[in-house]
Amino acid sequence: MASFEERAQLYKNESESFQEYLINLPAEDWEKQSACDEWLVSDVVAHLVGNSEFYASTVTQGLEGKFSPPEGRPEAGTGHPSISADALAKSSIAARERLGDKLLETFIEKDNHLIDLLTGLSLEDQVKPCYHPGSIVPAGNFVDLRFKEIVLHQWDIRSAIEEKAGLSAASLESMVILIQESFASGSLRWAFWAGPALDRPVRYRFDVKTPVPVTADIIVEGDKFRYEQAPRGVADVTFRCHTHLFALLMYGRTRAAEAMAAGHLTIEGDKALAEQFSQWFKGI
Repeated sequence: MASFEERAQLYKNESESFQEYLINLPAEDWEKQSACDEWLVSDVVAHLVGNSEFYASTVTQGLEGKFSPPEGRPEAGTGHPSISADALAKSSIAARERLGDKLLETFIEKDNHLIDLLTGLSLEDQVKPCYHPGSIVPAGNFVDLRFKEIVLHQWDIRSAIEEKAGLSAASLESMVILIQESFASGSLRWAFWAGPALDRPVRYRFDVKTPVPVTADIIVEGDKFRYEQAPRGVADVTFRCHTHLFALLMYGRTRAAEAMAAGHLTIEGDKALAEQFSQWFKGI
């Protein structure tokens, strides 16, 4: 696993590269529909402004020993996108309208402040608890959380404009760290949207070799799931893919049926069950 300092530098590099991309983005592209159903490209950027402000605030509070929920926020561990998705969509659109032609300038200002804060965390500061709707989170993990946000939302923008857009290879290790943990946005708990209970559990096995290996079972019971890093027994479905596609599947950016049809995802086992995977894992 890359060290905190290495991941922090990769995050900083990606963020600054994304700023440059937005600076050079033609005005007409800001009004295009992004990969997020309810957001234009400009709405995605407004959402990232809001996240910058929230992450900077909650980490600063945590460094001061304060990690109670801010006013209007749920208790740590009780938040989930299935509860807040509609409100988040509306608030980002409202922020875009409010910021107007100051949107890019504000994004860069807030983003740079957060970069300085997160990459400057000392070893002692990295373990200090901070509030997040998903859980109480060590301050250092906000590097991975923000790295994931920047890369995924950059994909939301670029995939709507460019014929071929991919996730930054440098971000994949941070994404795997988040997915395998149990806290905050980015984790499997955050990605899973519960549905009706199943008659029997379904075992999905991931066999991901490159560039960041992932070998694990996800057992879905419809209304809940569990994650096993040491696969065992016989799987109902085995997925084989690149880490890039693993992340897109877990964060709801592509559906299993689409990835299979495109030849990006190979399976062993029940095809119908494979296609059903995406009804539970929708991400953000």
